Amino acid sequence: MDLLSDSPGHDAPDNPTDSKRGRLTFTVGPWLLRAFSILTYGFLYLPIAVIVIMSFHPKAFLTFPLPGLSLRWYSEFLGDRLMIRALLNSLALSSITAVLSSLLGIPVALALVRYDFPGKRLLNSFVLAPMIIPNVITGIGLLILLNSIKIPRGFPYLIIGHALFGLPYIVLTVSSQLYGFPRQLEEASLSLGAKEFQTFFEVTLPLLSPSIIAGMLFAFTISFQEYVASQFWATPSTYTLPIRVYSRIRDALTPEINVVGVITLAMSFGVVLLLKVLSRRREGGGFYGL
Repeated sequence: MDLLSDSPGHDAPDNPTDSKRGRLTFTVGPWLLRAFSILTYGFLYLPIAVIVIMSFHPKAFLTFPLPGLSLRWYSEFLGDRLMIRALLNSLALSSITAVLSSLLGIPVALALVRYDFPGKRLLNSFVLAPMIIPNVITGIGLLILLNSIKIPRGFPYLIIGHALFGLPYIVLTVSSQLYGFPRQLEEASLSLGAKEFQTFFEVTLPLLSPSIIAGMLFAFTISFQEYVASQFWATPSTYTLPIRVYSRIRDALTPEINVVGVITLAMSFGVVLLLKVLSRRREGGGFYGL
């Protein structure tokens, strides 16, 4: 009888099979994770790649593989007055929405972060409600409200409604920066003789500019792709690009729709690129100009 094998100070030798199984699991695990990630991203981005490729299809009926490459449908899109008008409407509406949402959202964010007042929680819930309530409910409700006070349908409805959708993104992005804002910079400005109004525009607002721009980009993107609620507010002369695209799809699916998709993708990637530049500026230590 081997007393050493039973003594508490000596462990039994490891099982070689268990050791090999552990090494195999450790080796295969990362590869499975990578393969799953590649398949997931492929599933998400493959349709986008198909849209881009099919926009260069030379014929009216989509076939694969492509018989050739052509800019025919880009030329058709540039010559389509209804599509161009819808694109211009969307660009104008999105730009106005971004500016109006920022003008409303900045003071709201300052009030919610820096001050305590009756109804603060109610105001916060009201501002964030458009992110939670389905767009179809918001569209119908705003339509009834504005129609009851005799506001004509069209751009007034679209501007008010889209500003309502963009407001939460401005408030959230600006509020997130205000919570870590260095108030000593404002105090230094005031102690040097600057007025509160001057301090806000020369100190506070420039330092908040990255979060303001990020919120405006979010508001622009949300406004540009909004369809569900916009169809309740728009008139034929103020149709936005999503409304025009969906109306075309009901009639016929041509590669011109893919051209619209490519334009939308280019704008979306542009927004993402700008947000990436802003995030790098923040990580680089220049977020507060220090």
